[in-house]
Amino acid sequence: MKKALVSACSALVLAVALSSVAEARDGFYLAARGGMTWNNLNNKDDEITKAKISDLDSVAMYSGAIGYKYKYFRAEFEYISRDDAEEDIVSEGIHTSTATVSSQSYMLNIYVDLMPNYWISPYFGAGIGYSELELVNENAFSGESEKWEENKFSWQIGGGLSIRINKCLNIDGGYRYYTLGKIEGAEVNAHEWYGGIRFTF
Repeated sequence: MKKALVSACSALVLAVALSSVAEARDGFYLAARGGMTWNNLNNKDDEITKAKISDLDSVAMYSGAIGYKYKYFRAEFEYISRDDAEEDIVSEGIHTSTATVSSQSYMLNIYVDLMPNYWISPYFGAGIGYSELELVNENAFSGESEKWEENKFSWQIGGGLSIRINKCLNIDGGYRYYTLGKIEGAEVNAHEWYGGIRFTF
């Protein structure tokens, strides 16, 4: 009896999720997102550096976007700000320095909503743009720092799920992989999980 009830409830939830509702509104939208970024810094030409610097601390990210939706497609301009990511570099058991990576990105993204007129819709997307990168390496013994700054071509790809609240408001959540560019011979990559709201006017 209990198993049958659980099965019936699950079927009902699935039916509601996959049921079509009023057609989603097309037009301009604003979106706000927040989440966590896991940065990765590697120098493929330097095996010593590659061994020392791998995954940096996870940091918070925040973004805002303005875009346009038409049927199954969305295009937007997004600004992303990320907190500084730090990692202590240890050589032979000794803390030698601390690497800090700062980044903010300006991206042109496109998305495809697979079921835009349903309560729940999967989507996937990609984007190109550029990132402002800053790398600071602070010597643990002298306290002296070296700093490098670069503006680099960036791209991202990912996907997620969108939950419709009404014909104008959506809650989005997803994952994206970033290549932010190279600074001082090291490639900066990131894994990003986010959630946010999107309102179409």
